[in-house]
Amino acid sequence: MKQKIYISQIEDVYVQTNFKTFGEIYNTSPFLKGQWRFITIEIPRTVTGLKIEHKLPFTPLDILVTSVTNGTLTVKYGEFDSTFIVLDATVTTAPMTVRAFLGRYTEDTIGV
Repeated sequence: MKQKIYISQIEDVYVQTNFKTFGEIYNTSPFLKGQWRFITIEIPRTVTGLKIEHKLPFTPLDILVTSVTNGTLTVKYGEFDSTFIVLDATVTTAPMTVRAFLGRYTEDTIGV
């Protein structure tokens, strides 16, 4: 949840400047615009419709996969719910390992 910081109410000019700088960094970094959980999954065999409990307080919309070893992965976004993400995994050498950030990017959507 985004909280408003009232920088103008900070009396110390150095602290105020530091908060402004931090805000600029935060607002220009896409990775900070959201709620994320890092996960590592080991999958022992090829499987379709693998449900993995995400343990987030909301239904995730995004997965940023950082690594897939020993196989290929298909993310089934349309089957995500408030408890599980769903994947198809083709394992070439067991176990397949998936590392990813799971969550929701929260910047405003532009309608085209």
